Amino acid sequence: MEYVAAIIFFFGKLFHPWPVFEIALGLLTLLNLRNFKKINNPYFLIFIIYTLITGRFYNYSSFLYWLRLTCLLSFFVIPPVFSQKYKHFFLLIVSANLIFGLIQYFIWPNFTYFNALNWDPHLFRLISTFLDPTFTGLLYLMFLIVLFCHKLPFYYLILPYVTMSLTYSRSSLLAFLASFAYLAKKLNKPKIFYISSLLLLITLVALPRREGEGTKLERLSSVRAKIENYQEGITLFKQHPILGVGYNNLKHVRNLDNNLSHSSSGFDGSLLTILTTTGLIGFSFFILGWYHYFRQTDLLHQTLLAAIFIHSLFSNSLLYPFVLFFLISV
Repeated sequence: MEYVAAIIFFFGKLFHPWPVFEIALGLLTLLNLRNFKKINNPYFLIFIIYTLITGRFYNYSSFLYWLRLTCLLSFFVIPPVFSQKYKHFFLLIVSANLIFGLIQYFIWPNFTYFNALNWDPHLFRLISTFLDPTFTGLLYLMFLIVLFCHKLPFYYLILPYVTMSLTYSRSSLLAFLASFAYLAKKLNKPKIFYISSLLLLITLVALPRREGEGTKLERLSSVRAKIENYQEGITLFKQHPILGVGYNNLKHVRNLDNNLSHSSSGFDGSLLTILTTTGLIGFSFFILGWYHYFRQTDLLHQTLLAAIFIHSLFSNSLLYPFVLFFLISV
């Protein structure tokens, strides 16, 4: 079943609104229960139970979002046993998606009319099949980290870095610098940080400034929007600090039930989303779950998690299904 999920991963959001990837995750979760021997991460298990008990599911959709998160976190409670053959297959899938992303960037760069379908409009940015440059940038960064940690020759890293850069995702570029700074520290090789810093500076200068604000890395409109978004989230948290408003009930609480935008169900930051929806109690178990995972895992997955955490300060990366599926598949 993991091979099927990996193939569907390639198509990203192209199947929307049909929950094809979610169905594959659900089936994979059921199959993974066969591996149950002991609970590997009790904090995530408590978090799942807590969100079910405290969740006020106003509609069918909000329950399905909770179920999807439960399936994803279950892979950290009961780690799946994937073969090396599958892991190589998954990386081939990501490579194919990366190539598709390049084709999209050069052949089909104008996605502004996707605004009519409630997607954010993007112009001259690489979005691939995920239809969002921010998440696409993070996924390609994760691919870059995997190749680096597998000690592949440097020319294998060129294409993933270029495609990540063409998303013009500033959070991905910041996560790139942070993750390779972490690698430099853990490997005791400062030159990794120096080279990555120099590469980032060159990228900031060399990236073409095309038509549209999205290709301007110095753009301030999105910064102001995120500040306002954080302010709204903090205000909501102050109103429900202990238990939160219930997982995935933000659209209802914020009176956005009729808002069809794909980004209206969360705030511009995974930790802020968890804090407002599950309160201090749920947030504590969520953080403890990731800390437990970080302490148990190897350098590759520690670095991937570091990149995701930095990225999640500006986007819902820690709750994005394709990101978490990538994390368990390598």
